[in-house]
Amino acid sequence: MHSTDQQLWQGLCEGDDAALTAIFDRYHVTLYNYGRKLSSDSDLIKDAVQEVFIDIWRMRATLSREITSIKFYLYRALRRRLQRIQGKYQLGEDIQEIYDDETTLTVINEETVQIEEESRDLLRRRLQELLTQLPKRQVEALTLYYYDDFGIREIAQIMDVNEKSVRNFLHRGLKALRHNRNWLIGSLLILLFLINQ
Repeated sequence: MHSTDQQLWQGLCEGDDAALTAIFDRYHVTLYNYGRKLSSDSDLIKDAVQEVFIDIWRMRATLSREITSIKFYLYRALRRRLQRIQGKYQLGEDIQEIYDDETTLTVINEETVQIEEESRDLLRRRLQELLTQLPKRQVEALTLYYYDDFGIREIAQIMDVNEKSVRNFLHRGLKALRHNRNWLIGSLLILLFLINQ
């Protein structure tokens, strides 16, 4: 039986350790992946994720029972935890791609596979290079909006900024990526041409 987030949260607040386990199982990987965007130290992130769940369990009796999103609550808690641990906010050097879905390409032979892999690596490196040229806050806002499906208000709360700042981060980040889209489109066309040969 799959419990809703609200049911799990209520159970947690009432001291049900099975609810804590279910929440952990449901969100620890997602939470870890978000932490990778905030720090490149894998061990630090793992510890911080565990500490978030330990804190939630310790404070279960005082937690608000009316939350709309456990994921939102956990993201915000992890971000604050990492800020405290690191002393200041620091976005990791390794940026997880905003979009994991790539166009599926037909593999014709070994040579095509090698060309495809090299082209994808080049495209991935270029996209990461473009993202690293963006300010850290723009990358975080773009990731939270497009990859993690948070709304403007939620992103503002997670990042501890106002909603207008989030809109500005998103607008400026997209504008910078669009400015460089000709290179990306050109690379995709070359890739498709080579594969169809």
